[in-house]
Amino acid sequence: MASVLLPIALLATPSRSTSSIFDATPVADAAAHVGRLPAMGYNTWNDLRCDGVSGARIVALAEGLVASGLAARGFTFLNIDDCWHEELHGPGGELVPAAAAFPEGLGPVVDAVHGLGLKFGIYADRGFFTCAFRAGSRGREATHARQFAAWGVDYLKYDSCWAPNVRRRGALEDYAKMHRALRAHAPKIQFSLCGWSGWYAPAVSAVPGVHSWRVGADCDEWGNIYEVSRTMEGLGDYAGPGRGYNDPDMLVGTSGSSSVHLTPTQSRTQFLLWAVMAAPLLLGTAPGDMNAWDFETYSNEAVIAIDQDPLGVQGAVVQSDCPAHAPKDNWWCSPWSMPRDVADVWTSLLFTVAAVVAATAALLGLAGRRKTAACCVAFALWAASYTRVIAGARPVVPDCAQVWAKPLADFGVALLFVNWGGANATVACDAACLVRAGVDLGAPLPVADLAGRAALPDLAGGVDARLAADLAGDGGSLLVKVGGRAAPLPGPWGDTLRS
Repeated sequence: MASVLLPIALLATPSRSTSSIFDATPVADAAAHVGRLPAMGYNTWNDLRCDGVSGARIVALAEGLVASGLAARGFTFLNIDDCWHEELHGPGGELVPAAAAFPEGLGPVVDAVHGLGLKFGIYADRGFFTCAFRAGSRGREATHARQFAAWGVDYLKYDSCWAPNVRRRGALEDYAKMHRALRAHAPKIQFSLCGWSGWYAPAVSAVPGVHSWRVGADCDEWGNIYEVSRTMEGLGDYAGPGRGYNDPDMLVGTSGSSSVHLTPTQSRTQFLLWAVMAAPLLLGTAPGDMNAWDFETYSNEAVIAIDQDPLGVQGAVVQSDCPAHAPKDNWWCSPWSMPRDVADVWTSLLFTVAAVVAATAALLGLAGRRKTAACCVAFALWAASYTRVIAGARPVVPDCAQVWAKPLADFGVALLFVNWGGANATVACDAACLVRAGVDLGAPLPVADLAGRAALPDLAGGVDARLAADLAGDGGSLLVKVGGRAAPLPGPWGDTLRS
């Protein structure tokens, strides 16, 4: 993969009002239920990248979701990511499924997925090309929307590579074109914007027919999970039923053929964080390739219930000793947002270019062409320096800890303790913290360890109330549910949330 690295100033331009860009008329009754809660399913990108995407493989993955029992737990979307179609458009500007991978076309594959009781998701891009240089949808939005409808597509991930509109207003205008096309031709498709920046949230939240939006870089390493979690802290007001959901990216497991993996501790903590943040839960590991740890993590119905709680409220940080954090404007191949494998490619390529150009400069100097040689030296120094920029801009996780809280429809509260730091630590939530979380301290309350599937001692009421967790470094966590009853809780969340 390759991309032009764009100047930050282009993305720093404040966006003007977006109220007139998107069609804000209410959706029809048949589409009103679409995307009411965060999507759950599987996406091919972390697992397959561009290798092995085929009709036979997609059907096998769908069968694995059903056979494993994960579909019965809510993972019902089978989403193809990039590389499912050809590099060029068809004669009418249409997207053409890759002939070798889908010899019978896409329709039979969609029918097979639907026949298993699942929903089918597809990928497209607002640019001239997708991130992997397949045909994009720019200028052909209506044609492609009609194709999606004809195939019976249920979900569209709409990416942001190779688009000339890099300013915020222009990016939103591009997304609005596909939004209008979907509303006209495929109104029941779940529409997921993939623009990689938190500023999409205020721009598209509560727009009918927009169901989620990516708010950060690819979560292919622990540092990016920290970065996107900090970004999510400021976006809770934009999430919920009828508003849509902030999307921090797909889940990363510890096993399978996936090109990216986390440690077992980090993988489980990512799942718990996503549940408390009311984020889409899209698996990046094929069900048939999961080890016992990953399957136990993703099949935990108590944790899934936190993510799918009917209130749809995104959790909030109620205690933190982490440093101040400013969300980054991300675009494809910026040093801090490029996927780890892309960063490795760029670093190797730039180092090679620097070496070749430096050697060329030496030969030119010996030949007496000093001005040309000086230009080559300057370019070689830039290429060598930029390898250090890429390395230095990779995300760094500080030594800190947080407590997240999410109110639940049964008047309980989910509390997530997270240790971001490298050393083991005790993370506590005292009475003031519990009050901020909306916990009623007037009487003892039951406490359950959701990931550990175990009851814990009751939480005593009063000013001395305290919950604490001894957590491992590099991502140790504990998710508990406190309370859960038929009477309203006092506190900052308010009873109107549960109406």
